[in-house]
Formats: sequence, structure tokens, C-alpha cells
Amino acid sequence: MQPMQPPGAAFVDMHTVLMQAPGALNIPGRPWYVTVEGASIVARWNWMDATFFSPHEVTDETRRYTFTVTLSENGKWKEIDVTENKSSGVKMSGGKIGFGSSSSTFKGKTNQKSFSLGMGQNNRTGQAGIIGFKFDTTSVKQPIRDYLASQGWKKGGMFG
Repeated sequence: MQPMQPPGAAFVDMHTVLMQAPGALNIPGRPWYVTVEGASIVARWNWMDATFFSPHEVTDETRRYTFTVTLSENGKWKEIDVTENKSSGVKMSGGKIGFGSSSSTFKGKTNQKSFSLGMGQNNRTGQAGIIGFKFDTTSVKQPIRDYLASQGWKKGGMFG
């Protein structure tokens, strides 16, 4: 772990940490990826893009997760999570066809784990049949936190 640089040198450290983040965090086989936007490391994971089938319904679902870590010149970072869920479908009931869609976005602090399994098609891979999707925010957050800590950075206060 590197010691913190003296005041006035924090900007240089921040620049170095940001520039090295994609190389350190974008590892082959990881389902999420990192970009740098201004003073932030932004991890994005499009963890579900599927069409699910049931006897009387077809539903398209997409679920995305974004974890943003914003660095400040004092050697600390703040975190924010964003989850986006979209669903649209066609349903047949009582001889009638119905259409529907929904969308939701959450922005704040979250720790989530989920597993979805169903009959359908994974729209990213083309796999059809019984498909499953696994999601865990810790699998994104912890490597980024570990990377920053290894560079001598600390998570900012209670709301950081």
C-alpha cells in the first residue's frame, strides 16, 4: 500500500490512479467494465438482456447496474449506485392480447444479490432454453475498493 502524498501532490496521484484504473480493473472474463469519466471511475454491468417465454406471455427484460466512484483531491472517494430495470411484454389472457411495459431506476446506496432463471433466450449470447442470470453488486464494488485502497486512497465518511 502506497502512503498518501503530501497536500498539493494529490492531483497527480488522482490522475495516476484514474489513468491506471481501466488497465487494473478491466480483466478478461469479467462481466462488467470500467471507464474513467472526469474524476470518476465508472463500472457498468448490463447483467441481464433476455426474452422470457411462458405459455401465454413473452417478456423482454434488461437490467443494468452502474457503480461510480468519484475521487477528491484529499485522497478520499465517494460512491453511488444506479440500477435500471426495463421490461416489456405481450400477454394473452381470455382470448385478448395485452401489451405492457415498465421501467424503474434507483440511484443511491445498494447491496444486491439475485439470480434469475427461466425459459427464454439470452439476447447477448443467443443461448436459448433454460437461461440464468446472476447478479451481485459486491463483485463490482470490492475490486474497485481494493484497487483504490492499494493506491493509498480511503473511502470518504459516512455518506462516501
